[in-house]
Amino acid sequence: MSTCSSKRARGASDGVDRLSSLPNELLHRVMSFLPMPEVVRTSLLSPRWRYLWVSTPYIRIDHQDFMDDSKFKNFGNRLLILRDGATSLDEARISAHNVVRGTSWCEWIRHAIMHKVRLLHVSAYAPLDSTAMFPSQHLKIVRLQFNLLEHGFFRQLNCVCSVLEHLELEGCGLSEVNEISSRSLKVLYIICCLIVKGLVICASNLTHLSIVDPRCRSGAIVTRDLPSLVTALVSLRSDNFHYKENTILGHGLLDGLSHATTLQLHAPLPELTLERGLRTCPVFSSLTSLVLGDWCMAADFYPLRRILHRSPKPKELSFKLEMEECRKCKELESSKT
Repeated sequence: MSTCSSKRARGASDGVDRLSSLPNELLHRVMSFLPMPEVVRTSLLSPRWRYLWVSTPYIRIDHQDFMDDSKFKNFGNRLLILRDGATSLDEARISAHNVVRGTSWCEWIRHAIMHKVRLLHVSAYAPLDSTAMFPSQHLKIVRLQFNLLEHGFFRQLNCVCSVLEHLELEGCGLSEVNEISSRSLKVLYIICCLIVKGLVICASNLTHLSIVDPRCRSGAIVTRDLPSLVTALVSLRSDNFHYKENTILGHGLLDGLSHATTLQLHAPLPELTLERGLRTCPVFSSLTSLVLGDWCMAADFYPLRRILHRSPKPKELSFKLEMEECRKCKELESSKT
């Protein structure tokens, strides 16, 4: 064995705890790969680790890490109490597969926001109302999954989160007529959400908007005053989306998309929501790239002709077609056999 190899071998087995000699920032990085209960248990390793976990720049409270609801709730409450409040949070993740009764979701979220969290991710079948939000000059990214967003939540979000740039809503329920109106918001995703009484989207600095498979019971989705929009995606399923003649504030789904340079519109054949929106929407003056789905391939090609007429300078036109057989065709074919 060479001299260098011998030295490496002795260095690896000399009993020196080199991991503990690393700076806190690197140790916190190592701890970030562990479940939160394991992070807390590192306090038992040595005096060096005893209080290291309390200053981690993140909190993750996950129901999967616990055997029962009471342990989950107790851990979450104690974690927030014992954590070093002087340390700002880079991210906070709260997750539960089932509604845990008595859990103070709103208190946990407020605690994270009060400690300057930048990324907030809440995944739980739990109601969130205006009490969940707290004024923040640091919160930039919010991801919500499967939450019931109750009356006043969006009003608070619009008013008190002045630097919020990225908002994702997935599988959420919007129980009232809501308006997402933010001057700071740049990216908005609305995916498979239940919209009970309507939604208005108005954000002057929004650059990307995705509305994917919404479920609407009444009212409409309205977009307006989106002058900074660059890319937009709208994907509707006929069995989930229901269009009403009297749209909120007299605006339509497509009105606010007129400034986009890249636009994707997907829907089954036919889709009256998009067809009616084309009758009143403004000219797509900046549109250069357009992707259309089955809905534009009506018998007279009216939707396709109309949108091309309203788009003076397209450079790219693409189609993503599934072209399922219509019900009448299937019935006619079955009657012949």
